Amino acid sequence: MEPEHRQLLSLLDELMKPISTIKISPEDAEQDQLLTINFIFSNAIDHFIQISTPIGITIPFDNDQQIYYRYLQIHLHLIEKIISHEQAHLVSSHLPLFSVQDESILSRSLSFVVLLGLVLHFDDGIFLSIENYLKYSQASIHLLKLKSHLTHHDRMSNLNQTLNFLMQLISTMNKNSVLTQRLCANYLLELILSHLQLLYSPNLKYSSEEYPIANLQDTLLYLQDTFSNLFIQQILLLNRLLSTTINSPTWLKNRCGDLLTSILIHPSNRGIRQILETIFDSTSPNDRLYTSVAKILSTCPKQLKPEEYFQRIKYQFIELIHDQRYMPVIAIAISRLLKRYEKLMEHEILSILFHPLISCRNRLLNQICTNEQCELFIDDLHNLIILQPNEHMRIYLYENFLNELMNIYLALENSLSPLKIKFFNIMKVLFSSMTSEIYIEYFKRILFDFKFLSLKFLPDESSIFYLIIDENSEYNFEIYCQIITKILFSIDNNDGLVVKIFLDLLQLLITNNRSSQVLIWTENEKQTSMKQIKIMHILKYIMEYLTDHIDIFIKNVDDTIRVIQIILEKVTKTCQEKAKENFLTKIITHENDDNDDDLSSDNEALQIIFTIASLLITNYEQLSSENKQILASFYPSLIWIKENHSNNELSQLANELSMAFVTFGAVKEVSTKSKTKLLIEEINEERDLREETFQNAFACLYDSSIPIRAHGLILFRRLIERSDKETLTQIQDNNMKLFERFQEHLHADDSYEYLAAINVLSALANQYTDKILPLLCNEYLNKNRKLEDKLKVGEILVKTCRSFGEMSTKYSSLLINTLLNASKQTDDDIYRASALSNLGQLCTVLRYSLSKDLSEILIALKSYLSVSESSDVRRASILVCELLCQSLEQSTWLTILGNELSSFYQLINHLYKNDKDDIVCLHAQIALEALNKISRDYLQPPIILEKKIRILS
Repeated sequence: MEPEHRQLLSLLDELMKPISTIKISPEDAEQDQLLTINFIFSNAIDHFIQISTPIGITIPFDNDQQIYYRYLQIHLHLIEKIISHEQAHLVSSHLPLFSVQDESILSRSLSFVVLLGLVLHFDDGIFLSIENYLKYSQASIHLLKLKSHLTHHDRMSNLNQTLNFLMQLISTMNKNSVLTQRLCANYLLELILSHLQLLYSPNLKYSSEEYPIANLQDTLLYLQDTFSNLFIQQILLLNRLLSTTINSPTWLKNRCGDLLTSILIHPSNRGIRQILETIFDSTSPNDRLYTSVAKILSTCPKQLKPEEYFQRIKYQFIELIHDQRYMPVIAIAISRLLKRYEKLMEHEILSILFHPLISCRNRLLNQICTNEQCELFIDDLHNLIILQPNEHMRIYLYENFLNELMNIYLALENSLSPLKIKFFNIMKVLFSSMTSEIYIEYFKRILFDFKFLSLKFLPDESSIFYLIIDENSEYNFEIYCQIITKILFSIDNNDGLVVKIFLDLLQLLITNNRSSQVLIWTENEKQTSMKQIKIMHILKYIMEYLTDHIDIFIKNVDDTIRVIQIILEKVTKTCQEKAKENFLTKIITHENDDNDDDLSSDNEALQIIFTIASLLITNYEQLSSENKQILASFYPSLIWIKENHSNNELSQLANELSMAFVTFGAVKEVSTKSKTKLLIEEINEERDLREETFQNAFACLYDSSIPIRAHGLILFRRLIERSDKETLTQIQDNNMKLFERFQEHLHADDSYEYLAAINVLSALANQYTDKILPLLCNEYLNKNRKLEDKLKVGEILVKTCRSFGEMSTKYSSLLINTLLNASKQTDDDIYRASALSNLGQLCTVLRYSLSKDLSEILIALKSYLSVSESSDVRRASILVCELLCQSLEQSTWLTILGNELSSFYQLINHLYKNDKDDIVCLHAQIALEALNKISRDYLQPPIILEKKIRILS
């Protein structure tokens, strides 16, 4: 009768007791220790035979075998019988056969089998490599001394027999078997090492027995396929053990690497994912781990050609880079591979990741990509150059795809797509990574050599967005110039870069004008003219930026002032030569007009130079003595332009600027009668009138010289702004009738004096708001003043309102009525556009106070947005809508818009979809985005997860 499984487990427990309690004195000689071990094994075998014979268990022994191996055979025999019982039980029941104590006995038996059947037979190099990992008890370590009396043949033969037995059990047993689970969970590394030793060990040559290589390879592959994740974990563990152990076997390192490679390039296309899953499940991800794993993935195996390796990994890379868990590793690996195998990477992997960029070059395509594909492409770009910064990838992109990237950016900016923000950040990082010299080179390239690809990001009939090629779309270079300067201004630490580009383009503008004058009307001349127009637009936007950031000029004043000096001298010399030529040849009036056209770029350059010079003279005291001398050298050119230039506007600007030079003490004033030179300091021998005191300001205010009077007003403004006690007391007491005196200067014919008076009144607005604000509004509507003066008053009016903040609510009706009245004057579109722009700025200040005047504003805007109005007025009107939407707040937007919400939304939406002016469409788009966002936030407010923690005192 077959013994029950509990009888077998009891026998197994009795078999292990003598061995588990083995005690050997370390003082004994090695030979005595071996005799003691063999004696214990012999007693255990005898005891087992004595207790097993009555229940009918007999085990045939080979007396030629070592005693420990006969003991091992008993374990294997009992385990085989116990497993047969378990297999029969699992067929009929899902309940476990073994108790906790039974499982403990089986686990101990397995540890003896692995120790005596596998580990004892390992080569010395293998055992030393994993010795620290095994951590056997002291009793078990004693058993390993048996190895010293084993030949290579004995070790290999015994290892092969034990491994065959265990692999047969694993392959035939039920997967739910306790023994299978324990064996593979705890001893898979030993099983793998046993296979590798029997397949590749150099000591195999000392064995007289032939081992079935094909069978061993099959069983190793079975372990790899059946226990894939655990198998990979053990191989990675082995790789780490070998790399950290001195003198570990070279053949074992190579075979471990081969196993990892076979997993990576497995035909299932899941090898890389399995390896990464195993690593990330056992180790917390960090930058060091990402780099080390990426280094492995980016190394081509020796047995494969790079082309073959790329074919095996490319689809795995493309799949895994879209998985946020593994993306950092794949991004770093792609970067390393691009550095080593650029052509292969471009052909195999980047051609898939950057498919939209490549499609842009195919003019036969109508559709570049869908919104989903575009979003995936942008995410890939974001991951490759932002989340995992890679200089080589950035260089590759801007050297090969800059034109395509700019076209996609232009298409997104002209759409309602939310992808534009992420793509803008990509372009910002891409350009930020360049050095100043490289950036300037590529800035000129995208400005002058840009090829418009007619891309548009539009929805189809089912409202799905597509990036398409629309041959009917027109290239608006003005919007394009705005876009590239937007990138320039967004770059971190761009102060020096902005000034360098500005000065470089300014010099280029003059150079192009020199060269274009000698050409006959050709296609080249047409291109040169377009180039000049682009430069003028860029210079205009940069000048606006620098005017708001005057500190940038001050930081880079040395380079700026020298370049401006050279350009001013060139332009003045050209104008002088042209005037002399016109005088000698007596060119008729219409020909003179043509010459003015020839000098249009020079005139544009002069206006920019005058603006810079006015900024520098305003900050005159901050300049070094050397720069003051250079600035003073501008004065003769200003005088010549004032007296001789054919353009009246430039002559007037030169006149005002020359007065400013005298006022700030940069040069001496020249008297027209006596030709004597008079410094401001010399007007009064007892004191320097430039010193900012009430006495100096008052003395200058009553001077007969216009520049001195203007200087007095400037001094008063500065004293008021810094709250000078004496000045404010005198104004408040009104003993000297200063307030009335300031008002008298509003009637001055000279713009410089007039604007100085306006600035004084603006500085007083905080103390005398009820008096000053109506005065400023009246001056803004004064039809007798020059356009330039009224524009300046408008700027000051808005600046004053901004300084009031929420207090400006009290004067909202006065301000809105003033600006609306100004916008209705039909004599000058620039003045009207300026009034509307100021109205838009006012909306951002008034916010919730707009509700009572909103209907009047919207009626005016609807009228101005009709097609009969000029483009300047229409663009300014839609700008008001944009600023109005951007100023709305979530808590008050419904109160402000009220019943006007529906008509306001319909107006903006209609303009966005139907207007033919690209700039109007762009502003309408931005307004819609702002309105949509605040509506979405209002209907679905963001959930803020926060927990209040109170600390008791």
